Amino acid sequence: MTRTRRLALQGAGIAIVLLTWETVGRIMGDAFFAPATVVAREYLVLLRDGEMLSELLGSLRQMLVGFVLACGVGMPLGVAMGRSRLCDVIVHPWVSMCVVSSVAALVPLFLLLFGSGFGFRAAIVFMASAWYVVLTTYHGARGIEPRYLDVGHSFGASRVQLFWKVMLPALYPYLLTGARIGLVHAIRAMVVAEMYVIVGYGGLIHKTGLQSSTAPLMGLLLTLMAVSILANLGLRRIGRRLAPWYEERTAPA
Repeated sequence: MTRTRRLALQGAGIAIVLLTWETVGRIMGDAFFAPATVVAREYLVLLRDGEMLSELLGSLRQMLVGFVLACGVGMPLGVAMGRSRLCDVIVHPWVSMCVVSSVAALVPLFLLLFGSGFGFRAAIVFMASAWYVVLTTYHGARGIEPRYLDVGHSFGASRVQLFWKVMLPALYPYLLTGARIGLVHAIRAMVVAEMYVIVGYGGLIHKTGLQSSTAPLMGLLLTLMAVSILANLGLRRIGRRLAPWYEERTAPA
């Protein structure tokens, strides 16, 4: 499929969704499902007010701390699990339990442990994203072909050289994919945590949801979706720039 045809189909899809949204919104009314035109008008009001952007930037800064910690812990742990049978046997059951655990269910416990400030939000973001980073890295580390390591050994490479010259390039697509998946969960967890304590962008969503019209609420949710998409695309672009083989390894067959 050519790029022009792809863009035309994507544009047609967006137009159909907007038209359907507008029609359903007119039928249901602002209180239940605001039309797209009303949402656009209220969104301009939110932008002029400035609170939405200031709260969003503040929340993202705090979210990034938890996300960076998740990558800093999750990536080395995933590599250790993938390359060490002993580490895998000991840690894997706990990682599996953490992945399936609901972050929302942990909120009351974390409120008791960390209070309602920065530590609480960072901890929730960490718990929501770290284990996806761990598992993605783990599968990448397990999938490194032994022949690549054998070539390194045959040239007399040390353990450090094997890691930097052989393992890391092979792991790179998995590291970045794990970061991309973890980032989406981190953004979601940020909103969940803030809605519980009614602060930041999540708190703004909570307060806006109490209004008589759903238009401002939908504007806030659309902004959050756009941020998630742009952040994901940004990480993908970084992957292509730092390692040209990233796109080739992650492209669909």
